[in-house]
Amino acid sequence: MLTAVERVLILKGADLLRGVGPRHLLGLANVTREIPMYAGDTIYLETDAADALYMVVEGRVRLSAEGRTMSEVGPGEAFGTWSLVDDSERGHRAECIEDGLALALAREEFYEVAAADLTILKELVRVLAKRLRELAASAPKEEARVEGEGIEKTEAKVQEEAAVDSEAARAAAPGTEPPAAAPSAPAAPSGAPAAAPATAGAVLAAAAAGKTAPEVEAETPALPAEPADMGNSVDAVIAPQPIAPPVPAPGETPTPLAPPPGPAGT
Repeated sequence: MLTAVERVLILKGADLLRGVGPRHLLGLANVTREIPMYAGDTIYLETDAADALYMVVEGRVRLSAEGRTMSEVGPGEAFGTWSLVDDSERGHRAECIEDGLALALAREEFYEVAAADLTILKELVRVLAKRLRELAASAPKEEARVEGEGIEKTEAKVQEEAAVDSEAARAAAPGTEPPAAAPSAPAAPSGAPAAAPATAGAVLAAAAAGKTAPEVEAETPALPAEPADMGNSVDAVIAPQPIAPPVPAPGETPTPLAPPPGPAGT
């Protein structure tokens, strides 16, 4: 049974982890597994998914592809290293040729630890960038890539550039009349449903597919209805009309009107 310190020292032998400090490697050492190896055992096949990095503690392992030996790794060396960044098929076979012990670090457990420790991820990116620079330096000059070279342009981009070139050529030609305005589209019949305005999701979907993004129609906020124009006219206030006393018939004595009630207590 290996101690945590021994596991840290073993993990330092992996190329992708060589620049990580011992304190950061301690979290990875705690999630590694010890795997006994016996001569003749197949650790993984070419078609197996790359899911773990292996460090040889004791014994030897042979790596081969299509029946041809690629290399042999011994104590302190790693194999299956790229499983930490690539989950495709292994592409080679790993077979134990001498009894021993290996230390396995699963990719899922690696990222669980690295998610809480950005130093590990930074070192991983640094090593990958170094490998890419080495590959670029070893490539022939005629195969060197420049920024933007080899990247396919979208159909919308090609059409836009063609339209700009056409306008520039037309403007540069002497005596060229400006293009006539395009006829307006016929109005939709009254019974036809109105076209729905483009949404932000539709714009993103069009951009991802390389198509011309539709214009997003901004919604016009509804304004409150204005009150009707009242003008300067004001309805005339009708004053109360006085009530005329009843006219007595001929020969009748007129009934006097009752006086208005006075204040209480009088």
